Amino acid sequence: MASGIGVGIDVSKDTLDVATSDESITLRVSNDEAGFATIIEAMRQVVVHRLLLEASGGYERNALIALFEAGLPVVLVQPLRARHFARALGRYAKTDQIDAATLARMALLAVDDVPLWAPTEDALADLKALVDRRHSLLTFRDAEEKRVRLARPIVRDHIKAAVADLTVKVRDLERRIDALIAEVTSLAAQVEVLEAVTGVGRISAASLLVTIPELGTLTREQVAALVGVAPMNRDSGAWSGARFIRGGRARARQSLYMAALAGTLWNPIIRERYKLLVGKGKKPKVALVACMRKLLIHLNSLMRSYKNGPTKSALQLS
Repeated sequence: MASGIGVGIDVSKDTLDVATSDESITLRVSNDEAGFATIIEAMRQVVVHRLLLEASGGYERNALIALFEAGLPVVLVQPLRARHFARALGRYAKTDQIDAATLARMALLAVDDVPLWAPTEDALADLKALVDRRHSLLTFRDAEEKRVRLARPIVRDHIKAAVADLTVKVRDLERRIDALIAEVTSLAAQVEVLEAVTGVGRISAASLLVTIPELGTLTREQVAALVGVAPMNRDSGAWSGARFIRGGRARARQSLYMAALAGTLWNPIIRERYKLLVGKGKKPKVALVACMRKLLIHLNSLMRSYKNGPTKSALQLS
């Protein structure tokens, strides 16, 4: 049984709505330093089990930092998880205060498996900004490349020029990613750990670092579930359905997919596992997901060894 109360904070650009699971506190404050101070003072009057916010396009960032620095047990979840929890409670109405109350209930009952939030170090935050920007430009470029095939001749050259310009910018970001990694010793060491596994390139390693900063701190089951490569059962009575994956961090899964795909070509262990599964009748996509999971668990163990010293879990997968 959780000790203390759950606290939910619904975030918008200008305001923060606060509610507690025991309904003892209901607040609406400004989303600024004065509002943060009011929340922190209110929290000093109660015992907090978890204080929960959902990701809100960056508007939650300053509140997270202030609450963390005040020593409060802060947790951040993705909106989809909070939405599913609300539906499980039968709550379909939506206002800021209702959302805060739902988050408070969730904070008490359903986030003990989520690591407490902590701010990212500056170097890793810079790396994330570069990786995110590269991903955005690649998305734009892919969209333009699809348009050029169906474009009218009068705009086709313009679209091709845009594709070329985006390619130059992507390469520039990749050079800046390389430079930042070379400049910061801690980043260089972590990237080196991940790149030691055949199939994991520089960009994949950087992407995995920023999308799964928890690497090395979780169990194999936790990290697989976090990324969304843990098989989910679908059984009922005597009926047994196919296992499937769902949820998790899509960006991390994309990076892991590319690394595992390269591994099926160049990493002998991944390649043999993939062939074995396909030979047993598994669909290629299912076999590749299994390879992604194996690769992720291994990378997690390597990062644990890097952070905590060598362990038996850091088996060779080169």
